[in-house]
Amino acid sequence: MNILKKMSVSAVLGSFGALICLICLILFPEEIARGIKEGFILLAGNIIPSLFPFMIASVYIAQSPAVYISGKLFEKPSKLFLGVSGKGFTAVLLGFTGGYPIGAKIVSDLYLSKQISESETRKLLCWCVNPGPAFVITAVGKFMLGSTYAGIILYISIILSSLSIGIITRIIAENNYDFKKTYVSPKSPENIFVNSVSSSSNSMLTICGWVLTFSAICAGIDCTVKSNRGALFLKSVLEVTTGCKECAARSVPLPVICALLSFGGLAVIFQVAPYLEKCGFSIKLFTAIRVVNGALSAFYCSLILKLFPKTAYVYATLDVGNKTFPLSHSLSACIILIIMCIVLILEVDYKKKIC
Repeated sequence: MNILKKMSVSAVLGSFGALICLICLILFPEEIARGIKEGFILLAGNIIPSLFPFMIASVYIAQSPAVYISGKLFEKPSKLFLGVSGKGFTAVLLGFTGGYPIGAKIVSDLYLSKQISESETRKLLCWCVNPGPAFVITAVGKFMLGSTYAGIILYISIILSSLSIGIITRIIAENNYDFKKTYVSPKSPENIFVNSVSSSSNSMLTICGWVLTFSAICAGIDCTVKSNRGALFLKSVLEVTTGCKECAARSVPLPVICALLSFGGLAVIFQVAPYLEKCGFSIKLFTAIRVVNGALSAFYCSLILKLFPKTAYVYATLDVGNKTFPLSHSLSACIILIIMCIVLILEVDYKKKIC
């Protein structure tokens, strides 16, 4: 009992979760093996083809003189509207095009090479992690939802949400981008390419590990959770690819899928966690901001669907008990949720100048 009292709540929950996973592995080995196989199919069919090439290109650009050129190009507008340097905004753009972990990885690399300040780094980490167009428009929109147009709506909503958070941090956070930057001598194109492939391969391997891990956990959820809605919620919160696939199969409303994509799931948060640690950014605050991001993207998606009613054919309702998610139909519900999330962020020790 004394040992249990000394253990933190997270340690107790983690041990309890590991015990449950071990029991599931013993009781349902075939089902979990099938879940891992499905994870491999998702990796080979969607994630690796859409993410790995973008990851190599993004890392190459970040280490090449192109980042200086683009930094100069975006310097003035990014400082004016978003309170970040041109290099910082370049990292955000690479995150927009490359996918979830790329933005955080590039920001972390710029910070460790002393190309951007600590305050700017923490500010950028609030809104640089986003899904790429290949995943949202092609994988989710075209293949899962059967509508490229739906994927475009999702992607526009996510961009608007991310930029809104950037503007908010411009107003409430410290804007310290004018500091003495360390000069880094340019590398040869050959060395940059080798480093890009090597670094991207290591990052891709980590992503594959998390996807397979959560695919196995989702298979365990199917075996143990009897409620369809409960299983769908848990899988959506854990791993975004599996969650989007399940949501598309069950005709979940588009704004809910949009919120899921912006949040990213725990798998994405764990993928980004090493970069957050390098930059001294709280993972609790990052998770809270992901919730705000999801609420904002759902709001923008609902707004787009209301402004363009002809897109209602992609705005399906959940076919479980003939009930729908009120978030998908009520803009006021979205606004209330956003306000609650902002209050949550202010509660998570915002006085420590996290961003």
